[in-house]
Order: sequence, then C-alpha cells, then structure tokens
Amino acid sequence: MPRKPHRPTVATIARDLGISPATVSYALNDKPGVSAATRERVLEHAREVGWTPHSGAQALRRGRSGNIGLVLVRDPEELSREPFYSAVTAGIESATSAHSYELLIRFVRGGADDEIEVFRTWAHQRRVDGVVLLDIAEDDHRPAVLESVSLDFAVLGHYEGPEDYVQVTTAEPDDAATVVEHIVDTGYDGCLQLTGPVQFAHERRRLDLLRRLCAEHGIPHQHIPGAYTADSGYRALLEADHDLSSRPAVVASSDLIALGALRAAAAEGLEVPRDLGLVSWDDSLIAEVAAPGITALNRRPFDMGRTAGDLLVQKIEGRVPGGSSCGNTPATLVHRASTARR
Repeated sequence: MPRKPHRPTVATIARDLGISPATVSYALNDKPGVSAATRERVLEHAREVGWTPHSGAQALRRGRSGNIGLVLVRDPEELSREPFYSAVTAGIESATSAHSYELLIRFVRGGADDEIEVFRTWAHQRRVDGVVLLDIAEDDHRPAVLESVSLDFAVLGHYEGPEDYVQVTTAEPDDAATVVEHIVDTGYDGCLQLTGPVQFAHERRRLDLLRRLCAEHGIPHQHIPGAYTADSGYRALLEADHDLSSRPAVVASSDLIALGALRAAAAEGLEVPRDLGLVSWDDSLIAEVAAPGITALNRRPFDMGRTAGDLLVQKIEGRVPGGSSCGNTPATLVHRASTARR
C-alpha cells in the first residue's frame, strides 16, 4: 500500500534542494542572507510541492494565538433556529478568516458568570487574542473582566465604559422611527411590543423608543417581554390586550417571536393584516416565507458581524486605536403582506 505523502516542510524542501533548513527559512520569510537566485529557487520549489506556512508557527512568531473568541449564552439547538445570531456569527467568521484568524465558539447556558469563566480560561491558556461581545446588558461587567485579563474585545451594540475596546453600533433610533411611522401610515392605531429579555440594553432602548414614539403619535402601547423563540411569541400574543385599540400592530424583536405571534393570531381567529398588523425587528428567510409574509427590518446582521470581526483584528494588530467605532446604517423596511391598509 503506497504511503500517504507528508505535508511539505522547511526540512523536506531543504533536503530536496540539498541546502540547509536555515537557508530555506530565510528564503521563505524574505530575510537577508540569501542570494536572489537561491531565494527564487526555494520559492519555485515550494510552489511545486504545495508548501504553505504552518498557522501555529506563524502565530507563535507573532506572539499571538491566531484565534478570536465568541461565547454564546444560548442552547445550541435553539440558536440553530435563530437566523440573526447565525448571520452575525457567519459575518464575524468571514472577517477573521480573511485575516488568517480562526473563530473559536463556545456555548454556555449559565449566563454571564459562565461566560466570564470562559474568558478567564481563554486568557490564562492564551487561547484567543480577543473576543466579540454580543447582547450588552444593563450594568454589564464583562468589559471590565476582559480588560482585567488583558483581552482585546469588540462590542456589537452600544456601550460606554472606560475600557480599551472597539465597537459596532446599531441605528435603533432611526429603525424605531421607521417602524412606528409605517404602522401609523398603514392605519394601525396601537402597538403591542413583544421583546426578548429586557436585561439586554438594546431591548431597553427599543422599548423606550417605541413608548415615546407611540405617545407622540397618540397611540396606546403595551409591552410583553419573553425569549427569542416562536413559543415565546405565541404565548406573548395570547397574553396581550387585544382591546388595546381597534386595530393594533405587533412589533416583535425577532423573526421567531414574530412567527409565534402570527401562529397565535391564527389560533385566536385574528386575520393578519386586516385585524392585526405584524412587524419584525429582524428580517430573514423565515419572515419571507411565512404566510402571510412578515414585514421586517433588514438590519444586515452579516455585515454587522463582519465589521465587528474586522475592527477587532485591526485593534489586536495595532492598526486602529481603542475607542474606534463603526455605525451600522439604518435598516431598510421590507414591506410584506403582514401590514397593509384596510
């Protein structure tokens, strides 16, 4: 049985060419001490045999691990159904891989304390060079911990603190105005806001924004918190005050919550969009293929993740200073059949 060929290395290239490994290393790394002819000879042979740099050795030379960390405080099975987080994660991975970094993902279920324990372990073992933080909470203490263990980090969302970090902010004031103006323009006279966990700062901001905007337009507002699942959206709509107004609109914080609300409306005999409007803060294939299709904000989560990953790598490599920030552009409202004039 023929032997499987070994991966070409500096040593095998040196043996093939009859020169020292040091000479090969100098040539491959463009260091002085090698003639132009020898350098070209080494590079040509390396191309022929398919030699590529060893990522671990490269990271060791840089004094870094070559890894970016992402901790998701979620049930992995539940997250597999959540398009927003999947798109954000794909965006982060796209950026990190473009810079030759690996994305290291860890799932935890115990909340912020378990997440912090992962950060401490990664820092102690030098497993990652930085992390991306999602779902910033009110009085979030994760940034201070990351600073204390000397890990660079990027925040996806809004955060103001003394730590040395970079961030990608969202356009929630503009997005909230777009949503409320749409439901008012299409003839809905009340707002049932179904959110995720209200300990998250972005949910608090959305709640405050919609309450204020609804008051300015003179329409009643009701809030029901829950989780980012279809079951939560279903239960929330059943709990809602359907007599809030003659024709209310549901504003759901995610496409899964919106899908659950749509199912609950059908169970209650409410016709969407005639009796009840429905808008999701997140657009996805779920919103597109639902029946009726769900009007949604296209916030480009893949681009948000990619920007966060790119900014973090630049921070790690000293190409941007701490405090650097990129703003996500206001979302585009994708108008579908779940909202319409009567």
